Amino acid sequence: MKNPAWLRPVTDARRFARDTGKVRGHPEARSPARAAPASNETPLKAAPWLSYNASALPGPLAESAPDFGPYRFLLGANLPWIRYGLDYGRSAVTPDGGLHADEDARGVLDAALARLQRDGVNTVRVFLFADGRAGLRFAEDGTPEGLDDSVFADIDVLLAAAERHRLGLWLVLFDSGLLAARSTVDGMHCGGHRDVLEDPAKRGALLERVVEPLLARYGSRAAIDAWDVFDEPECGTAGMECPQSVPRPHGRRVRGALARFARALGLGRWEAPGPALVGRDAMRAYLGDAVHAVHRHTRALATVGLASTANLRLVDGLGLDFYQVHWWEPYGDAPLRKAVADLALDRPLLLGAFPSATLRKSVKTVLDTARSAGYGGALLWSVRAVDARGGQDGQLAQWAKNHAAHLHRRPFRAEPPAIQPAAEEKSPPPVSADPPDTAAAAEESEAETEVRSGSADAEPAVPTLAAAPA
Repeated sequence: MKNPAWLRPVTDARRFARDTGKVRGHPEARSPARAAPASNETPLKAAPWLSYNASALPGPLAESAPDFGPYRFLLGANLPWIRYGLDYGRSAVTPDGGLHADEDARGVLDAALARLQRDGVNTVRVFLFADGRAGLRFAEDGTPEGLDDSVFADIDVLLAAAERHRLGLWLVLFDSGLLAARSTVDGMHCGGHRDVLEDPAKRGALLERVVEPLLARYGSRAAIDAWDVFDEPECGTAGMECPQSVPRPHGRRVRGALARFARALGLGRWEAPGPALVGRDAMRAYLGDAVHAVHRHTRALATVGLASTANLRLVDGLGLDFYQVHWWEPYGDAPLRKAVADLALDRPLLLGAFPSATLRKSVKTVLDTARSAGYGGALLWSVRAVDARGGQDGQLAQWAKNHAAHLHRRPFRAEPPAIQPAAEEKSPPPVSADPPDTAAAAEESEAETEVRSGSADAEPAVPTLAAAPA
């Protein structure tokens, strides 16, 4: 319906001023040549969060993969662990296994996922093996031998919970604690596995005996949207510092928080990061091979959770389906506000982690800034406040409600039914010279009719998913 005649001139003038930044009737407004803008900032009316290249996504993609098209900002959260490194597999502390053997942990997981679903979250990022303290078997010389017999049962619990609440998962294989100096906590061997990336033979064993069996088993599971093959790898890579520049007024406070975080994880006294443990070429070799394995064995997307945009060159050319970086308050505002279009990436960029507990920014402010900068989505760190930077205060749910029309909504996918082995062909019965027993034949015919009529009322089978090409 058109505006009334008396209101139309006012409305048109306001629209002209909004779109051009000028006042109608001003001499400069009638000039055919427009003056150069006073700054290089992209006006918000141009919707800069749609500036990433969404047409370059490789295929085939999982049916539940995030839609990076217009008005599809992906809102998620990190639920990294219930107990750091102990949720999947056996350890000296959890000899019976992780989630499947701990009813309390399963209850906490289910409650956290239920709240995220109510809050409007579609995607959850979860850590699997962290620093290698549980779930993995190593030989005496440190060569990976495979997964223990509890890992699959524990991951099944996670997938069942995610499917129940219709949430998509990003599964993180390892973090930089895997490369830290070896330590022993409560009888568990933590870290000390830099050689599994540095040594080509051990790196091949890690991929062949740990990563690929995991991917092959869960390659078509509906709940898994992406595999994050390493969390913040630059923190343990030669020539690439993990950005932890802390302003002087808050340096002591942040260092204290990191020390408390380390003690909560059982890592003992926290110290400043030492020299890099793995060469850049070795890290890139692992990341590239792991991404290739994800594409070969699964229908999900492959990504790497970088600590910041400053280290995007570490994953350049590795074939990621989308780039992922993190932002922490000590980095300052500049990295978060930098336009994604200025990075000239060939894939969408998502903010894989940002703190919910900060001194100067609210959750809403960070989400608004990331969306305006051009990120395809953002994931809160972290549910359950696993460290000093985490928490959940209701702002995530409010922001999701306010921006519901612009958020990605994950489609529901039913799991394909288990494939039953084909029945062996039976040879026809020998022809008997004796006359057939007509009574027995009639009974068999009636029984067969009952079976057919009963099967007509059964529920139709769930259609299977098409297999992705190798």
